[in-house]
Amino acid sequence: MENHKKTKEPFEAYICMGLYILIVIVLTMEVVSRYVFSSSFRWSEELSRFLFVWLIFIGASYAVIKKSHIYIETFFMILPKKVKPYAQLIGNVVWLLFSLFACYLGVDQTLAIYNTSQLSPGMQIPMYLVYVAIPIGYLLMSLRVLQLIILEIKDLRKKTLNEEGNY
Repeated sequence: MENHKKTKEPFEAYICMGLYILIVIVLTMEVVSRYVFSSSFRWSEELSRFLFVWLIFIGASYAVIKKSHIYIETFFMILPKKVKPYAQLIGNVVWLLFSLFACYLGVDQTLAIYNTSQLSPGMQIPMYLVYVAIPIGYLLMSLRVLQLIILEIKDLRKKTLNEEGNY
């Protein structure tokens, strides 16, 4: 009998799953409505697009946890073995700084949209509700990259202590 460990998925996984299910439901309703009843919902395409935007930005945070973001693997292959962890750490610090900067820009853009009181054309919802996905997504990504950096620092300390203890 196999021993199955329950792995706790991060909350981003559940949010992404919920958003994906909502997109599928909305688009299925639209297809059925259009081809069975020869009628269409004016808001379905817009809602599915907005949900997709949220899915992308929350999913980017989830991808950090799953280590699914792309990076230049060839660069790390040519580095000496002892240097690789430090190069990875530096790369993640740069990534964290970029994510925080993008979060700041996202907040700035969201506030600008909020101040215009712009509404979406189909559903007439405030557009800042769509734009706020940018700073939230980048903030979550920043937190996940920070967690990754902390784990890498702990691993580097362990390796250093183990190497010193072997002398």
